[in-house]
Amino acid sequence: MKKIIFLFVFILNTSLFSQNISLDGLRREYQQVNKDSASCAKLYKKIIKSSSADITTIAYRGAITASMASYSKDKMDKLKLFNSGKKLIEQSIAADSSNIETRFLRFTIQSNCPKALGYSKQISSDKIFILKNYSTVTNIAVKKMIQSFFLQSKVLTETEKQKFE
Repeated sequence: MKKIIFLFVFILNTSLFSQNISLDGLRREYQQVNKDSASCAKLYKKIIKSSSADITTIAYRGAITASMASYSKDKMDKLKLFNSGKKLIEQSIAADSSNIETRFLRFTIQSNCPKALGYSKQISSDKIFILKNYSTVTNIAVKKMIQSFFLQSKVLTETEKQKFE
């Protein structure tokens, strides 16, 4: 009986205090990150506690961390958050450069960050990669997220945007 109670308590604690967040949840919530600071802060608190070693989750952690920089008031915190996020994104892409979702996350950060930060060198190559491989995306949520972002992006030409309409 004690073993059953222990097992029940262990399972309950694991599920209550689990620090992992689902990719589907990240995808849904990530689209709100650049709309307001409250959404970004809420997702940042979730993702920073995540212990997931999944490459895509790490890229989301990086993109969300970099996005938090735009809401910080302290210049040193801004730079620290941005560089920390950038590092995570680059690590995930280095682990799998053919992952369209991680390349898309880098594209979103690079196309929205100030040029002075010097993080824009892969915008063109990521755009080309995503345009070339978009048709291979099987996850509908990812496909819609890319489509939505690309249609409002100032980086794409009107001809390129037509591929997403």
